Amino acid sequence: MDENEFLKSVQEKLEKMNEYESKTRIANLKNRNEIADLIKLVNDTLAKNLVADTISNLHIRFYADFIGNIIPPIKDKKLSNLIFDTYFPTPALQSYYHFTSFNATKSIISTQKLRLSNLRKRFQDGEYSEFYSDHGMDGYKTGGRVLGIDCSEKSIMSEIFFLSLSSSGIDYSGQTKWTDFGEDGEGMRLEFEVTAKHNDFREVYYSLHKNQNCIPLLKDLFTEIKDKYGVPFNFTYSSKIGSFYIKGRFQNENEYRFLIKRTSDDYNAYYLQPTVTDPTENIAYVEIPLISEFADFKIISVQPGFNCSDHDIQEINQLVATTDPTIIVRPKALQDYGI
Repeated sequence: MDENEFLKSVQEKLEKMNEYESKTRIANLKNRNEIADLIKLVNDTLAKNLVADTISNLHIRFYADFIGNIIPPIKDKKLSNLIFDTYFPTPALQSYYHFTSFNATKSIISTQKLRLSNLRKRFQDGEYSEFYSDHGMDGYKTGGRVLGIDCSEKSIMSEIFFLSLSSSGIDYSGQTKWTDFGEDGEGMRLEFEVTAKHNDFREVYYSLHKNQNCIPLLKDLFTEIKDKYGVPFNFTYSSKIGSFYIKGRFQNENEYRFLIKRTSDDYNAYYLQPTVTDPTENIAYVEIPLISEFADFKIISVQPGFNCSDHDIQEINQLVATTDPTIIVRPKALQDYGI
């Protein structure tokens, strides 16, 4: 870089700093003079979308380039929790079911570990990215770095790992859990009792189950804040929310997802080392013990699929007897009803 280029670079940085400082001063003035109007807008939007609770100036403020709650001085994440709890309730069932292959079942029982795949595995299905497209959150498309962290869609999907569970152990007519996840009936269905130790275990939201292609509350907040104040709304946990959103009418799957985001500030998961299975698409998985700092997964029962071989059933019985005799090995599922 010659002297002219260097001076130009310094000048551009100074201009950006001055611009940011100017925006910050304006935001601080708005936090003194306009915060009540902002809070009313948000609370009116909450009420419009049938959320009974409200927020205060402890939960949202103006920043230089956005409105939200993601950095100090805001510490109370009530607004983010209201959004999550309204549309993605924390599960409270006695049992959850996981349909998988025979070999995966053997591995889970023998190693006492679970394998969580990253969201890149579902990228081709349009998951995650469709949430941000449906709600106009284009920043995840364009990416960029914030505090040294890559905020692009691809990078975030690579760092979020999930396990899909169902609330139903019965595969009714028209559902395909055994077909899609249980190796067409040759696999197994595991029944778990789950005690989560963080907030990233949630019920999946299906966007079209009320003939809507979005989450109405979020769409309203994004639109009304941007229209009135000219800057976007940004909230804590926004990078995770797309993990619990599926575009479609498939609520009969009764899906729940357990997530681990390696870069989360809420718990220490960065030490988990992903194993890459597809370098081109950056598809990877992590393994966690059944009993860990993230959750306790107790295996209640195992059910062989309707096409499971007698040899595989005998092997599972022997494995359970030597590993954990408290696990119930149920009769083979019936093909007509999946039970």
